[in-house]
Amino acid sequence: MRNDLALLSGLRFRMQPLPGRARLVDALGKIASRLGGQRAVFSPWVGSRFEVDLSDRIERQMWGGCYEAHVRKCLEALLRKADVFLDIGAHIGYHTVVAACRVGIQGRVFSFEADPGLYERLTRNVRQFPWVCPLQCAAWERSGELSFERSSSEGESGWGTLTAVRDLRMGEHVPVQAVSLDDWCETARLSRLRAIKIDAEGSEVSILQGARRTIERFRPMLLMEMNNVLLRQAGASVTELATHHALENYSLFGLTRLRLHQPADGEAPRAAEALCIPNEQIEATLDRLQRAGFKLC
Repeated sequence: MRNDLALLSGLRFRMQPLPGRARLVDALGKIASRLGGQRAVFSPWVGSRFEVDLSDRIERQMWGGCYEAHVRKCLEALLRKADVFLDIGAHIGYHTVVAACRVGIQGRVFSFEADPGLYERLTRNVRQFPWVCPLQCAAWERSGELSFERSSSEGESGWGTLTAVRDLRMGEHVPVQAVSLDDWCETARLSRLRAIKIDAEGSEVSILQGARRTIERFRPMLLMEMNNVLLRQAGASVTELATHHALENYSLFGLTRLRLHQPADGEAPRAAEALCIPNEQIEATLDRLQRAGFKLC
């Protein structure tokens, strides 16, 4: 049984991009889960160790190298040795580990995760990197205590959210500490900040509201989820997020696979993720991305 699981895990590293790859990976992950148990360990970056639960859809994508590959590729292009990176909505730490390997021991990575179960697993996955600091809290427009509804869907660990955004009254409700990034950065005494990834199930507008001073001071690149359904549940919209005053003097690009799409002025990117680049860094940043294989459309 264990040999069969090892064989299936090995297939992950030899698969080439092809139509239907995500479905194939999902099927292989389910088979591997039944053959050898739910737990699987692999290396998303050479020399790293990462543990997933193969009964979970998102984690099967991580195991198969299909999870937000364009986001990973973007982070690899943007981050440099000794950079500081914030991962807001870190889940179990997939992008955190990628960033940790990229910035190295002279850099710092701070990973925010509100769900207590995911935070515990995040902590285990990043223990190998002393320069990574996991934080059990939610980024928000102000600091204080909020309620968090954990995902109620079996096999879908990423659907939990603050009840201030959405309350389905189906999942476990737990109290969580919320912090504004402005308050947190002041307490942490950051002296530099290269980039922030925000994937917070509809909280993005509120997070920007609480990060205005941080963004103005450090001018970090922002990689944000832009899900209009989730944003509307929070009383916001993709357009409001794209035109938020915290992003003044930023240019927004929709990020889809290895393509960057720049919308017309005043419009929101038509993509699940947006890369926000400070205007003074546009030329150098686009050059890095294009050398990494991204195409500007």
